[in-house]
Amino acid sequence: MLHIENLTYQYGTLTVLKDLSLRLSAGQVALLFGENGAGKSTLLRCVAGWTQVRTGTIAVQGVSLREQDRAYRQQVALVPDTPDFYDELTAWEHLQLNAQLHRIPAWQDRAAYLLDHFRLTEQKGALPFTFSRGMRYKLALCLALLIRPPLLLLDEPFAALDALARQTLWQALAEHAEQGGTVLFSSHSAPPGAQPDVLLHLRDGQIEPVEASGEVDLTALLSQD
Repeated sequence: MLHIENLTYQYGTLTVLKDLSLRLSAGQVALLFGENGAGKSTLLRCVAGWTQVRTGTIAVQGVSLREQDRAYRQQVALVPDTPDFYDELTAWEHLQLNAQLHRIPAWQDRAAYLLDHFRLTEQKGALPFTFSRGMRYKLALCLALLIRPPLLLLDEPFAALDALARQTLWQALAEHAEQGGTVLFSSHSAPPGAQPDVLLHLRDGQIEPVEASGEVDLTALLSQD
């Protein structure tokens, strides 16, 4: 699903990602972790095509970001840690706009399901700037899940959510993977019982896969950074 080869990224003279390579398969949920400033958000933005990559290659389902930019972007959705919205559009109108942009037919039932799933149904007619941080993130999740992207990227998805919403999100990520999608998310925490398929430690600009057999104590693992 996702193939990254020899990716290097710099901020001025500071090299954040160094000759980084990574492969993820369809149906996998991967947790990206590392200390603050390790480059997790930068990596996600590079994979999403939000940050221009000059060295290395990134492809999703064989579609290259460098060579097929428009087709590539149709394969990927990123929910940043602080999502932005249009001030003049309601939550429902954001979903409608996203459905129209991605040419999704009969989108209304799924949109209603997602709002209900994340307990936003009563706010469907409200403007997102009136929402709490957690509600804004949940709306951004609804927008991303509406289009069912082959590759779903999430930056610190659990940070703004309450305990119930964290479990709801984990269930949604598992369902997305069961349907053949791939999930890559960065986080310093995870809900109880969450067991990603792949653990990726970003350190010194490179990915260090974490070998694990059986269940992993994510709280203990993530507290190391």
